[in-house]
Amino acid sequence: MTPSKPLPPVVTFTTGAPLLVELGLVESITADGLRYLSRRQDWPFGDNKRHQYGHAGNARTMDTEVFLDYFRTGPPRGGRGRPPRQS
Repeated sequence: MTPSKPLPPVVTFTTGAPLLVELGLVESITADGLRYLSRRQDWPFGDNKRHQYGHAGNARTMDTEVFLDYFRTGPPRGGRGRPPRQS
């Protein structure tokens, strides 16, 4: 699915969650769900990682394409109590 408007250059946890749903990359997710996923070893952003967080006010920002690629190419993710989706 394509977005209804051009993609922003960066996303935050709050703006990234609805974008993932809009693009059909996840069935549902919240900003807190993204924050939970960001604790995983394979999360691409953070200190000593390939991609650093940016900052806009008090929010951490992430490059939109890197963020989306993580969900396009990463391992299948299931919610708590559900097995991961089979590709």
